[in-house]
Amino acid sequence: MKKLPGQGGITKKIATSIGKSNREKFLKQVESNLANLLVKVNPKKAIAMEVASFSSCNDFAEQMLSIVSFLRYVGTPVKWTIYSDGSHTQSQKDCLLNNFNFVAISSMDFTELNSIEHLCKEEIKPYHEYILHYGKKLALGRRLYYYLHHKVELPTLFIDSDILFYDKANSFDIILSENPKPDGWYMPDAIWGCLDSRYKENYSEQFYQVNAGFMLLNKDFNITKNGLDFFKTIDYNYEYFSDQTIFQIILKDNSFMPLTPKTFILDSEDQFDFSYLYKPKQMAVRHYTGPVRHKMWQKNYKWHLGL
Repeated sequence: MKKLPGQGGITKKIATSIGKSNREKFLKQVESNLANLLVKVNPKKAIAMEVASFSSCNDFAEQMLSIVSFLRYVGTPVKWTIYSDGSHTQSQKDCLLNNFNFVAISSMDFTELNSIEHLCKEEIKPYHEYILHYGKKLALGRRLYYYLHHKVELPTLFIDSDILFYDKANSFDIILSENPKPDGWYMPDAIWGCLDSRYKENYSEQFYQVNAGFMLLNKDFNITKNGLDFFKTIDYNYEYFSDQTIFQIILKDNSFMPLTPKTFILDSEDQFDFSYLYKPKQMAVRHYTGPVRHKMWQKNYKWHLGL
């Protein structure tokens, strides 16, 4: 049926209002009855991988649901490092640490640092001034530092806090058993173009553009120079997708493989509909980026967790 002019925007506004209510209900569940919810989730296995995520106090509900959905559909990781932008409250940290014995929280106050050269890997040291400046200015600069310096000892999944896991996430068992193993995997972006404009000036459209919100590393990056050399050329003038562009270059240089977009979903086509293009049994992962953040909460948490 053809939609009336403006109907989609009204639909999204209503869905966002519903989502706000469902998000608040989930936070109340976390505050009052998280232990009972975790019993219902009943993670059946441990999985030999680590997770690292980047989030803030404003993303606390999303981060919690991301962790619980991982337990539900993937298993219990060896470790989950939450890299905080520095804004998490003490009560949020306590909630995470007291309820998940595999969680560690890490953060640095970039505003108080005059140099990070002594904290950088040898291959990163030539770029330390640029990374520190980026980290002082924007949270994504801090994410860049954390992800480049996270030691990969087991297969490690680097994700944003707005990623949920679903029924087909058992595909991680297959991915982890792949032999020979690629250096890593990534979730391809839905469309070409979510990159720094200065990169796009020099490169034509490519298949399977990297989305930096979901990367699975089997080992540390072998090559970072080209990505960080591009970082230097932007000369402290950051765009929203500058850090994603750095990872685009690095992951391509390290021969990362794209995951199938049929089950690893980054798609905003249903943002103006009440219905969902993808149901839990059809997906392994969905990244609820800004345009579809309301879809994460349009249904209540039980829908996502199959409870």
